[in-house]
Amino acid sequence: MYYFIPAWYGSERKWHTNITPWYFSHFRFEFDDTFHQIRIFQEQDIDSRLLVLAYQPHLRYFLHRHGVLETETYSIFDVMQDFHNLHTQVLTIRDIEWDNDCEFIYSPFTIIVQKNRKKFAKVEHGVEGFISDIQYFEPNGQVHMHYIMDDRGFVSSVVFFEDGQAAYQEYLNPKGVWQFRERLKEGGQVEVNPIFSYRFKMLEYSHMGQLVAEFLDNYLQKYVREKDVFIIPSHSHHDQFVLDRLPRENPKLLSLFIGRNPQDTFRDLDLTFEKSDLILVDREDSLRLLQELYPERMHQFYHLSSFDTRLRLGRSQTKKESIIYYQLDFEQEIDNQALFQVVAFVAENKDTEVIFGAYAASQNQIEEVETLVNEIIQGQIHTDSLEKGLDYGGAENPLEENQEQELRFQFVNMNDELDLIKTLEFVRLIVDLNKQPHLYTQIAGISAGIPQINLVETVYVEHLKNGYLISDVTEFSKAARYYTDRLKEWNQALIYSIDKIKEHTGQQFLGKLEKWIEEVKNVKGT
Repeated sequence: MYYFIPAWYGSERKWHTNITPWYFSHFRFEFDDTFHQIRIFQEQDIDSRLLVLAYQPHLRYFLHRHGVLETETYSIFDVMQDFHNLHTQVLTIRDIEWDNDCEFIYSPFTIIVQKNRKKFAKVEHGVEGFISDIQYFEPNGQVHMHYIMDDRGFVSSVVFFEDGQAAYQEYLNPKGVWQFRERLKEGGQVEVNPIFSYRFKMLEYSHMGQLVAEFLDNYLQKYVREKDVFIIPSHSHHDQFVLDRLPRENPKLLSLFIGRNPQDTFRDLDLTFEKSDLILVDREDSLRLLQELYPERMHQFYHLSSFDTRLRLGRSQTKKESIIYYQLDFEQEIDNQALFQVVAFVAENKDTEVIFGAYAASQNQIEEVETLVNEIIQGQIHTDSLEKGLDYGGAENPLEENQEQELRFQFVNMNDELDLIKTLEFVRLIVDLNKQPHLYTQIAGISAGIPQINLVETVYVEHLKNGYLISDVTEFSKAARYYTDRLKEWNQALIYSIDKIKEHTGQQFLGKLEKWIEEVKNVKGT
């Protein structure tokens, strides 16, 4: 059995994943190395199991978004809360008891419940449409209680507030009875419900990690066998916590992912490396750096790139138009000259279109870049050169008063990586001319086999293989024509990306992995 202990933790509370509304204004980058590795094992029908340590009541939908729902999963918090043999149900707002005088106000984002013309509750939904949580308010407008729903259709926990501040959180069993209580105002101490004391070793714990450790130890002692292998994505929250508890005789693979483990943190991982048997690295430049920093551990480091196989390969050839995706990054300065080069290219080439994509930008930021593009068009390019065709807005008669003129560019503001995957479905070319190309956009480009144009060299894009590196934005037209004028070069980039993915997936990778693990076992046995 291969065990994956994922690093899915929240930014504010160590043992909690973030519970945020689907429309929240930051780009939710969820993809990591664990998803890629799990899919490899799924494809090869290798026994594997997720061992989830953090509180994650929306775990099923989270796994579904990444195509790994079928993976066997063991949740420590499920066991702590005594969840077993659950009957999943779809919970709607009408299944919740409300007073007769409650008034429901629906918006595209939330449902506001009012009593006596004052806000009584706010119902939030997950991106998949299920009820994720409900906040209840005092007459003075302060939050009173916060119900966190399990995605299987029941209340998972309740946060109680005092003077508008979270005071404590009760974790419930399926019958709604609290199993243990976390005192948020008192340093996170945990109190066990005395009627369930037989399920716990103590009635008081100094912090949640102590309780998680107890149930993790129980699991390891009861279920783990000597042949089992652990794959641990490195994370400061759990590296020592996990490695100190895993049985010495079991092989332990540490996985580094650049989105979670920046290269400037590598010097701090010596103790973590010492307790690990193999270290998987997602980038070749990271591998070289580690070999320089830890020459005595060179035999432990191996390269395994991460790809997101939710993306479909090569769909753009089904479209007559060549769609260009241009990455906007408002954390970096918008390059007016780069925008001009792209818009001018689209104006000159009638069968091209451009999508300007941004991650969780504000309305003002989108409006600013729209204004900027329109100023470029008005001042330097004729609008009619960007016309796409006439749209009659669904009217039955193509009358002049019904017609709308479409232009060959659009702006897309994305909340999460699923939005990007959808946007890239028919894209022919990705353009990221920022000083630091976006990590997931580059991973997505390789995963979908879409060539990329960049100003900066990265490990993900190789010149004239799966992309085109330019030294100045004025070279954009030449680079774009390389992939839009003829299909041959685009197909070559697609094939190169497929070969790149094949290097690190399927039987080939598992063969290497089994060889490395066998070497580890031989060393441990001596």
